[in-house]
Amino acid sequence: MLKTSTPIRILVVDDHPVVRAGLARWLSTYPDLHVVGSAADGNQAITMVSEFEVDIVLLDLRMPHKNGIETLLEFRKLGIGVRVIVLTSYESDEDIYQSVRAGAQGYLLKASPEEDMIEAIRTVHAGERYLPTDIASRFAERMPRARLHARQVEILDLVSRGMTDEQVSSQLHIAARTFWTELNAIIGVLGSLDEEDAAPTPRKQITIAEVARKAGVSMATVSRVLNNSGKHTEETRRAVMKVVKEYDFQLNGTAASLALMRSNTPRD
Repeated sequence: MLKTSTPIRILVVDDHPVVRAGLARWLSTYPDLHVVGSAADGNQAITMVSEFEVDIVLLDLRMPHKNGIETLLEFRKLGIGVRVIVLTSYESDEDIYQSVRAGAQGYLLKASPEEDMIEAIRTVHAGERYLPTDIASRFAERMPRARLHARQVEILDLVSRGMTDEQVSSQLHIAARTFWTELNAIIGVLGSLDEEDAAPTPRKQITIAEVARKAGVSMATVSRVLNNSGKHTEETRRAVMKVVKEYDFQLNGTAASLALMRSNTPRD
């Protein structure tokens, strides 16, 4: 990704002051990047984005007062067009899915190599998405297929197997640009699902207990699979994800915590 002639203006949002200071100091060593400020939570981020010219927000997920997902949703509600890269220590299927669904254009782990972070910033600033292969595969596996056409389903299935955009493009004999156009269209489907959720007669919802029953596992296992925690077999994971994709299930944090606390079984 080429550098820009005008510095990319970045806002760092993280509740840890050491992380904020470290990122600001490190990013300032790149002449095409400029950190305009930092915020300790989503409320501060919303205020600062309104006051300063910001191109990219590096957004943590776990923060007090207003977390990352809530901040993304507030940006969208207020019509704030800033582009956001989630920068987090968490890589659960649910975190990835809900972040992209809420409007994030990129998703990176804090343990990612420095060059990946710089590439992500420049890529997202250029108007594209940045999802590393492992993150993209998790998102693809989590994405429901019901509203997609055959080519989009084919793309998601290949991505969920861990293929890169170049590999998918080669396999399907399409241009890389076509791949990203389709991926953005797929993500756009999530917006239509959100609109249906807000409608007076929303589609039928499914609970964590129903997912567990249909998959033949415990509620705690459903939570572990979607949070990428604990131990479970690949067969169990496939069974849970089949139900999750069919119903576009969203994991409720409270229900998930209760399911884990009530379970005395380490695995299914």
